[in-house]
Amino acid sequence: MIENAVSYYRNNQSKCFTVLAIFLIVYEIFVNKVMLDYVKYTEIDWSTYMQQVKLFLNGELDYINIEGDTGPCVYPAGYIYVFSLLFNITDQGRDIMKARYIFAGIYLVFTIVVFLIYSEAVKESEQQLKPTLNLAQNKSATPTIPTIPTTPTSKNKKNNNNSSNKYLYIPFYIIVFLCLSKRIHSIFSLRLFNDCISMLIFYVAVYCFIKSRWSLGCMLFSMAVSIKMNLLLFAPSLLLLLLMTFGFWRTIPKLMICGLIQVAVALPFLKENYVSYLIRAFEFSRQFLYKWTVNWRFVPEDIFLSKEWALSLLFLHLTFLVLFYFKWVKQDGGLSNVIKRGNKNQNSSILSTNFILLVLFTGNFIGITFSRSLHYQFYVWYFHTIPFLLWSAPNINIFFKILFIVITEYSWNVYPSTSISSGLLVLSNVYLIISLYFSPVPNSLKQSNSTKTKKTN
Repeated sequence: MIENAVSYYRNNQSKCFTVLAIFLIVYEIFVNKVMLDYVKYTEIDWSTYMQQVKLFLNGELDYINIEGDTGPCVYPAGYIYVFSLLFNITDQGRDIMKARYIFAGIYLVFTIVVFLIYSEAVKESEQQLKPTLNLAQNKSATPTIPTIPTTPTSKNKKNNNNSSNKYLYIPFYIIVFLCLSKRIHSIFSLRLFNDCISMLIFYVAVYCFIKSRWSLGCMLFSMAVSIKMNLLLFAPSLLLLLLMTFGFWRTIPKLMICGLIQVAVALPFLKENYVSYLIRAFEFSRQFLYKWTVNWRFVPEDIFLSKEWALSLLFLHLTFLVLFYFKWVKQDGGLSNVIKRGNKNQNSSILSTNFILLVLFTGNFIGITFSRSLHYQFYVWYFHTIPFLLWSAPNINIFFKILFIVITEYSWNVYPSTSISSGLLVLSNVYLIISLYFSPVPNSLKQSNSTKTKKTN
């Protein structure tokens, strides 16, 4: 009976995923309702958001003059429009409970979108690994990532990425970890941060990418950036994916979509005073307060605030990005080869779901790890990518995967942060980056691409 159950679980990952996802959505509805009824709202930035958008609604278009109790507006123009809408819906921000219900709804939609993304990852994993899992079903209850060698023909031996057929095993049950974070729940319906909205739009963009709707995805990605610029951490990875899909020349229109969205959203402010808008909305040199840092508490404050420290982190960020860039394209013959492949294909190459997710999520995670500072609401920037990244590293056993999740959640729930909590967070992040670097890269192209190519846009 147990063997039959294990066999069914292995061969019906997608069905199991659907049942579990429905259960978890019901669970999340219950949890959010309990939080709304019994947990008090905590004022952090909501009143400042409302003060800032009120100035805009009263006619202020010079970004240098848009500010609130906790400081100036440091977010792009999309944030102004979104929170202007919330300003009107919530009686100028006074109806906090209505705002909390809205953000609880955003949380549920957010969770559903992320589940849809994981569903595609599980589905692709199941399709690619099913033959191997059937052969191995009597050997192990927890299959590892197999490598299925094939012999390429002489025609495609040099350039075909399927020459090594490496797949990721993404089990359905990892979505449970997406629903267990106390901090993530509080960021939505207790804190009402703008990060929630920007990341929701981003994950919708990711879903578009894995469905080969690149133009729509680029538009949504740019809209997400217009609410909070932390999404730029995904930009290097997105650029690589565009180059691999479209080649050099056909990538340019996609980049133009991103740029034009930014200009269109910011146009009223750019016309009023473009210098103040660019300085405020995209202030890359902004100094973070040491008292709020989650990740660098073990670093002395004078070093934390120094320019040398910031430059060192930037160097590490760029170095690891370059290393992973070369790793991701190595199986396809290098960067120049994948760009040439994209240039030659009139019907664009269809990248595999798990390759797209791995590149996007890893690139962002590198940026998170070497960020100058992380504040508590920034957890939502990468929390939902953690299970995927952990299960993309087969050299990490299940115990250390779970330990990583526990340490990360602990570190984000210690307030104020300590040298121990921040040290554990950074060490575990570096450990995951190194593990990912020494893990196999899944095939960049979908399995069906070996026989036919689907048109993308």
